[in-house]
Amino acid sequence: MAANVLIDLEVLYYLSRNEPPLHRYLHTYAGGLAAGMVAGLLMFGVIQVLRRLLPADSRWEKRLAQTPRRQMLRQSILAGVIGGASHILLDSLMHAEMQPFWPLAEGNVLAGIISVPALHITLAAIGFFGLIFWLLLREP
Repeated sequence: MAANVLIDLEVLYYLSRNEPPLHRYLHTYAGGLAAGMVAGLLMFGVIQVLRRLLPADSRWEKRLAQTPRRQMLRQSILAGVIGGASHILLDSLMHAEMQPFWPLAEGNVLAGIISVPALHITLAAIGFFGLIFWLLLREP
């Protein structure tokens, strides 16, 4: 989630200045992956700060204590990279002005492969089934 917010700050910046195109450098795979790594590192840092603030008998502190820091760092960076790459993929299906493969290639061959309403319905269905799956498999 942090990677997605970080990437869309670029759109907010250009939107506030009324300077199209809105999707520029962070809306490329290179930029999205870099932003995802930064977001992963930031979230790892946030987790480390929260660990110090949580009471020792907290359920979350017990869970965090079971995960080695190195593993948590890898998981945080991986989550950020996946978030960044998926953001670019999904946005490139919707926004024709994007250049997701810049600097290797210009243009956006992915725009229009699926209609925006169909994309929204598909993502809503995936989210719904993901929620059901999570509810069924979570720990009591």
